[in-house]
Amino acid sequence: APYRNGDWVEIDGIYGEVTHVGVRALQLVTPDDNLVTIPHQKLWAGAIANANNGGPRLQCAADFHLHPEHDAARVLAALHDVALTSPYLAIDEPIAVVAQERPWGTRYRLRAYPIDARQQFRFATDLSVRGKAELIRLGIAFATVPATPDQTAAGA
Repeated sequence: APYRNGDWVEIDGIYGEVTHVGVRALQLVTPDDNLVTIPHQKLWAGAIANANNGGPRLQCAADFHLHPEHDAARVLAALHDVALTSPYLAIDEPIAVVAQERPWGTRYRLRAYPIDARQQFRFATDLSVRGKAELIRLGIAFATVPATPDQTAAGA
């Protein structure tokens, strides 16, 4: 089956933990603690993204968008250390920091695994908040992209 109890899945834009698989539908609980029932017939019409596929491992990511002028080796080391010192880190799992150049600067994605899949949001928040603080402490400038009129009107 593409999902089972305890899996973290995204179905038709709804993300949550599968809590019940019935004959006609599955139920999942979203991060906002909403119970969502999805009929099986809807499941066969689209893609199902399964974040942990029945296992305890669930990768989390935190993104950082930096000004193009910085010491990349220093940023890579700092972000790796941020993950390594998180109280939510599953220490035996890999940590990865991936850099990608963009027209406006450099995007860094810090990826690691929490001890428990249910800690994924605390873990991602911890990585984001402490990563930002460490980059600021190091004097690294963040990328800035001016808002377009569409973003301003939509409150983005």
